Amino acid sequence: MKIKLVHAHFLLSTGDYNNERVGFTSELEEGDTVESAVAEMRQLAIVAIGPKSRELYDQNQRLRVESRQLEERMNRLRSEWEATAEFLKAQGLKPEAPSMPQFQRLLNAVKVESQEVTAEFVEEAEPDNIPFDPATQTEISDGF
Repeated sequence: MKIKLVHAHFLLSTGDYNNERVGFTSELEEGDTVESAVAEMRQLAIVAIGPKSRELYDQNQRLRVESRQLEERMNRLRSEWEATAEFLKAQGLKPEAPSMPQFQRLLNAVKVESQEVTAEFVEEAEPDNIPFDPATQTEISDGF
């Protein structure tokens, strides 16, 4: 038997009891094996679905903690700056000592300029309508 097409579906967990199903059909080239084609399609499925939601949640939590630490540090530095500016003004060394500038929202949100996703969708045959080669059919007895 010579296999020409390999179709594989993968059900991958995205975390929090959620799953996503993705499938591919691949035409085997000379020298390809079914196992290598399925392994390649599995990697494509993992890339297509992306990181698990748990990984995204953990990353979000780490970034929140880091952001809070940076804000606390900024507030300490602002207090030190203001105290230094007040000292310089009070001593008459630098009466025009400025207050620390407010650094908030200096970066604009990133905007996606364009996005393109291309894929070829192959309609699956209904299990009852799959054509079989009559030469490969065998009789199955009622007793199995």
